[in-house]
Amino acid sequence: MRQVRRVPADWQHPRNSWGRYTPLLESAPDAPAPDLSRCMPAWPEAERTHWQLYETTSAGTPVSPPCPSPEALAKWLADHHVEAAPGFTGTEAQWLGAIKRGGVIPPVMTVGKQQVSPLDYT
Repeated sequence: MRQVRRVPADWQHPRNSWGRYTPLLESAPDAPAPDLSRCMPAWPEAERTHWQLYETTSAGTPVSPPCPSPEALAKWLADHHVEAAPGFTGTEAQWLGAIKRGGVIPPVMTVGKQQVSPLDYT
């Protein structure tokens, strides 16, 4: 699954000692004592000026850089042929529609015997 997260303009997702992104949950899990080091920072809303696409099914790592607007993110995703799900890329208009509908891109759905791009039904 993919999800758009709001981040500050200068956000640099943390990396481990091998240079790979460190997975981060969007927010603290419902647990008695969550490990906040595994969660995205809780920035004030006013600092969340940019949009960034994350892979959330397994890792919680960025797929795109922070972009200054939904339109800029949609253009970047389309120009870089980012997959919304395995085998499904999207146009700038499809990405923008998904971003504006909440920014959560679910996995591929099967309708009848045909798989449908998650950008077509989000």
